[in-house]
Amino acid sequence: MTHKKIQFLASAFAAFILGLSASAHAQTAKPLLIGQTYVQTGPLASLSTEPLVGIRAMFTTLNANGGVNGRPIELRQLDDAYDPAKGAENVKAFARDGAVGVLMPIGTSSAAGAIKAANELKIPIVGAYTGAGPVVKFTEYGFPVRISFDEEYSRIVNHLFTIGLSRIAFAHNDNPGARSAMESTQKFIAERGDKMVGSVAIKNDGSDAAERAAELAKLKPKAVVLSATNDVAAKFITAYRAAGGETAFYSFSFLNGQKLFQDIKKDAAGVVISQVVPYPWNSAMPVIAEYQAAMKKIGVNDFSYASLEGYVAAKVLVEGLKRAGPNPTAESLQKGLESFKTLDIGGIAVSYRPGEHRGLTFSELSMLKADGRYLR
Repeated sequence: MTHKKIQFLASAFAAFILGLSASAHAQTAKPLLIGQTYVQTGPLASLSTEPLVGIRAMFTTLNANGGVNGRPIELRQLDDAYDPAKGAENVKAFARDGAVGVLMPIGTSSAAGAIKAANELKIPIVGAYTGAGPVVKFTEYGFPVRISFDEEYSRIVNHLFTIGLSRIAFAHNDNPGARSAMESTQKFIAERGDKMVGSVAIKNDGSDAAERAAELAKLKPKAVVLSATNDVAAKFITAYRAAGGETAFYSFSFLNGQKLFQDIKKDAAGVVISQVVPYPWNSAMPVIAEYQAAMKKIGVNDFSYASLEGYVAAKVLVEGLKRAGPNPTAESLQKGLESFKTLDIGGIAVSYRPGEHRGLTFSELSMLKADGRYLR
């Protein structure tokens, strides 16, 4: 055997051993622990369903490709039943167990409790699934991804006045986040020199939706703005139309248009929904193509805005971890996120820097067509 051939075989064997070593390291490396407090039980549990699918798609693909700097992500989840105190307890449990960050608490009450605890414990919390003021306002360890409810409703009100619909009413779930959305909308209408014609609060299980719909229909608004879960919105819209009320319905981003169409068919046509992430079927955008591929890898072919938002929030957290050094801590993750300045994550940009945690600025309005698809 020639000397050159021996050298080649030796190099190939060394490369093979290195490959085995790297593979073994990826399999045995200590996972990076991330916590998530979310609504698993109670009338608002449906809020969690879609975002959790997107998060699972992101982490499944990431771990299959070696994790972050060779370390897999372990996502530990606890139910808070939409209770702020329980959300705070869950964050404290994650911190005790060595979590370096908390991802996407679901809903305003849960997120408010979680963020309060996260700032006390100095552990970053990324992408809360709410845009309520107390949650999105700047705190050192809070990193919102979506725009605020105030921005969503301000853009809806501006649109309505632009198209000549100033007689506006509001219907919302009877909970703090939805109530604050109503108050914000009321404020934006007042800034335009007008008054909201009325509002109704609907029980979280939707049991009084028909009564509230009849009550609001009597006021004959030209537009009804919604801050309601899917089940409540479906019951309310159906009852409103049955009562003979004619109006344009506008909703904030938590409404899943595809599910609404499945539930109430033709009554969903014309409902306009504010979206805080891009169109999930636009595979020409790099982040969407990546999301779609990850969803397919876990066997899910039904794309949605909510699962995309879960995916995007998880991606933002991962980008922070990549910048947090080979052995991330809560402190280095916080610094890693703030090092973004303005970071393009595949066609949309996230902005974080010391003293300003802006997240995304994206939003657009989409209308449900008679066949359940979106018109943008």
